[in-house]
Amino acid sequence: MKFFEFVLKFLRRRNSLGYRAETAAVKFLKKEKKFKILQRNYRHKHLETDIICFDKFSNSIVFIEVKCRPYYAKVRGYYSATSKKKTENLRKCAKEFLRENRAFNQNFRFSVVEVTHNEKGEFTDISLYETG
Repeated sequence: MKFFEFVLKFLRRRNSLGYRAETAAVKFLKKEKKFKILQRNYRHKHLETDIICFDKFSNSIVFIEVKCRPYYAKVRGYYSATSKKKTENLRKCAKEFLRENRAFNQNFRFSVVEVTHNEKGEFTDISLYETG
C-alpha cells in the first residue's frame, strides 16, 4: 500500500462514525463512570475488544463493546448488541488480555456502551449496559 493511500485510510477511519462513537464512549466512561481507560482496540489475532478499562469502585477490569445506533433503532441494549459468536470472541480476547498482563486473579466483567445518533450523525445519548 502506498503511503498516500495509508494516510487516506487512516483519516477516513478517524472521521468515521464508529471511531467517533468509540471516542465519545471513552469520554463518557472517564467522566461519568470514573473508569480508568487501560486500552482501546485491543487485538489478539483476529479478535478485538473496543475498550478495556478499570472500575476502581468494583475493583474490576471491564471489557467493553461499543455499539453505535441510529435513534430510531427498534432494538436497543446489551442483548441486541452481542451475538453468541461476538460474546465468545470477547471472552477469548479478555482471557488473552488477562494472561498477557498476568492478571489471573483479577475480577472482570463485560459491558456494552450504546451510542445513539441522529440523521446528521450527532450523538444524542450514551448508555452503559452492565452485564455483571
